[in-house]
Amino acid sequence: MKNHKKLLTVFLALCMFVIIMPQTAFADSVRITATAKTSGTGNKINVSRVSYDTDWNNRTGKYTGEFDVKFRTLVQWKYNAKVSSVKDNKGVSYKGYLTDRDSNDCEISVPNIKAGRTYTIVINGIKKMDTKSYRKLTLTLKVPSEQKNSKISLKKVVVDDDNDDFDQYHTEIDVKFASRVSWKRNAKVSSVKDNKGNSYKGYLTDRDDDECEIYIRNLKYNRTYTIKLSGIKARGASSYGTFTFTVKVPAKSNNISVKNIEYDYDGYYDDDYDDDYDDYYDDDKYQLSFDFNKDIVYKRSSYIIIRDSAGKAYSSKSSYIDWDDDGCELNLNKPLKKGKTYTYEIVNIKTRGSGSYTTLKGSFIA
Repeated sequence: MKNHKKLLTVFLALCMFVIIMPQTAFADSVRITATAKTSGTGNKINVSRVSYDTDWNNRTGKYTGEFDVKFRTLVQWKYNAKVSSVKDNKGVSYKGYLTDRDSNDCEISVPNIKAGRTYTIVINGIKKMDTKSYRKLTLTLKVPSEQKNSKISLKKVVVDDDNDDFDQYHTEIDVKFASRVSWKRNAKVSSVKDNKGNSYKGYLTDRDDDECEIYIRNLKYNRTYTIKLSGIKARGASSYGTFTFTVKVPAKSNNISVKNIEYDYDGYYDDDYDDDYDDYYDDDKYQLSFDFNKDIVYKRSSYIIIRDSAGKAYSSKSSYIDWDDDGCELNLNKPLKKGKTYTYEIVNIKTRGSGSYTTLKGSFIA
């Protein structure tokens, strides 16, 4: 029991550590030139590589440099190990923080870092594994210069239109960038205009280093829109600016179609029986599921008729139907036979927001 409590305590402590410690990510980091020097003689700490990334700080409006240092040898840390000094090649001092440490690596965070400079970072309280004295490790790192000519390019733009609970048409536009971008704290949608000269309000509802979401009310179908984002730049570029792109909102189609039909049964039958095979089921739950290409509306008088090639009906106007936004489930009066072709007739449905009800007809194989 004591062991269980101890394990639980350690687990909770680890969870708190993960929550409290600053989170960094080096998925798109670049490897940089670095040298390492260990104080004293002997027991040299070797560094295998250093990766560099930046993180935009919305509070300060500046970049924080993130260094991921990998050691070639195993190391140990003093409980109060820290970054004691950070200076660039122009003599400017910076604050540095040891945000994570392990036996073979560490992560260092340097706020307000400037690109294109060489930094000397001193770490106190580190030593080679199983040696006596803690030492001072000095790292010399070259931070990449800004890419002044970097341009933002698009990978994909998706228009996602929907009707909310109040049936008010709105549009969300998902923008995927071809490369990483950085955002200013007050970045926004500065302009939205259609090809007829009309202006619209746009809102930047979400943003990331390679994508963003834009919310725009009352867009019209079948028009091309020019959207401007201000306070954005390609990652590594020297200054923020405005990025302009166009998107076509397609014409609205009221045509409904059946995307998929699935037959589900709780009973069992023997394929060897060609006649009266329904007598060999041990249950009476036979169900067809329909998936539509759009959200639909139905009437109380809506119904679905299923027939085989001989015209025999397997449902009626009174058969139970469980309607959903974009599909339905029909309870059959009798079972279908696998591999046989059947026809369906779905009466009195329409797309949400369209004017008239219609009947869908088609066929499927059970």
